[in-house]
Amino acid sequence: MELKPVYHLGATLGAKVPFWDARDDFGNTTLIVAKPEEGASLARALGANWIVLMRRHGATVAGKTLEELVFRTIYTARNAALQIEAHNLGHVSPLNATETELAGEYNLRPGPVARAWEYWSVRLDKAEGNWRTPKKKAKRKR
Repeated sequence: MELKPVYHLGATLGAKVPFWDARDDFGNTTLIVAKPEEGASLARALGANWIVLMRRHGATVAGKTLEELVFRTIYTARNAALQIEAHNLGHVSPLNATETELAGEYNLRPGPVARAWEYWSVRLDKAEGNWRTPKKKAKRKR
């Protein structure tokens, strides 16, 4: 099954998600990209795309910033889960090329990425016990 965007945040997958199989170029390996030639092969498979699926391993995700990279990674995983659920229900209706382009551009604007980053940062701080409720601003007397 090919990974395709099936909801608006999944549009950050981009138009195509290629597959890379280390066996094609290197035969049996440790399944870890450890040698320069393996990295070069993976980079060629990624090409101009944002995500490449790695058979028997996982995925490599790219982004222009750390925040965008995390955004793409989280919503790619959610999109994959939704695609599997839709497939199990018998009907996958992916976004078309125009929807993918428009929604992807919208979702990767600074506002949506910053809001998501702040949300995930707060959740992580709370999970690690580092969260402090922001102090309320004192009301100004008139």
